[in-house]
Amino acid sequence: MKLDLAVLGHVSIDHIRFPGRDEIIYPGGAAAAVATSAALAGARVGLITKVGEDFPKEWLKKLSSVLDVRGVQILPGKTIHIYMIYHEDGSVDAPVEMGVARNMGETPIPEEYMDAGLFHIAPIPPEEQLKALKRLEGKMVSLDFNPTYMEDYRERTDLMREIVSRVEVIFPNEREALTITRAPTVEEAARKLHEWGAKLVVITRGERGVLLYDGEFREFPALPISEDEIVDPTGAGDAFAGGFLAMYSRGRGVEECVKKGLEMAREVLKKTGSWSI
Repeated sequence: MKLDLAVLGHVSIDHIRFPGRDEIIYPGGAAAAVATSAALAGARVGLITKVGEDFPKEWLKKLSSVLDVRGVQILPGKTIHIYMIYHEDGSVDAPVEMGVARNMGETPIPEEYMDAGLFHIAPIPPEEQLKALKRLEGKMVSLDFNPTYMEDYRERTDLMREIVSRVEVIFPNEREALTITRAPTVEEAARKLHEWGAKLVVITRGERGVLLYDGEFREFPALPISEDEIVDPTGAGDAFAGGFLAMYSRGRGVEECVKKGLEMAREVLKKTGSWSI
C-alpha cells in the first residue's frame, strides 16, 4: 500500500515536573505528533525514527493502530528523553538526553516508503535535516523547525538557505521565520523563504492563525476555542502540520489543507500531550 506521507524525526519520552508535584510522563516527539495528526486526518502515514529499548511497548502498539511503524528502529540504549522542569520563580529548564536519537538524518528508510507521495522532516538539528534532504533528492519534501535549534537558525544562514532551497513546503512559526531570514517583518520573511526555494511558506502565528505565501499572501484566522477547553498547548503546531499535510499529500487545495490543519490543532489542545491519539 503506497503511503501518502512518511514522517522522519524524533519520538520521545517526555517528563513534566512542576514544583511539589509528582513527575508526569507522556509520549512525545514532533515526528509522532505530526504523524498521528495526519493519520487521524485520513492519510496513510509511515513513521521513520529511532527509539531505545526503554520505549514503552504499549506506546508503539498505540502508534501502530493508526500508522505504519516499519520505519521505527528499536536500538540498544535509551530513547530520547525530554524534560520540562518548571520552577517556583516561573523559570523553565528543558534538558534533553539524546540516547539513540543522534544522527537522525541517517535513519534507514524502508524501501516500501520510498514511493510515498510526500516526505516530512520534523525538527532535528539542521545538519541532520540536510542529510535527510540529500537522501530524498527528487522527492517532494516538507520541513518544520523548533526553538531548540534557534542559535543555528540565527548563525548558520548559508546552511538554512540550502535546506530551504530543497523543500516544497515549510512550517516556521513567526519567530523562527524572522530569525532564519533576519527580515524586519514576517511578510518579508515569507518572501525571502520563497525566494530561497520553498514553493509554499506556511507561517503559524498561534492565536492569530496562519499566514501563507506562495507568491501571494493569504491569511487564515485560528478557529475559536475557549480557555476552558484548552487542556495542554503542547503539539498544536505539529498537529496543524499533520492535518495540513494529510490534505496536501493527496492533492487538495491550500484552503482545504489549512482548514484541516486548524481543525487538528484545535483538537489536540483539548487533550493531554502532543500526540493526536
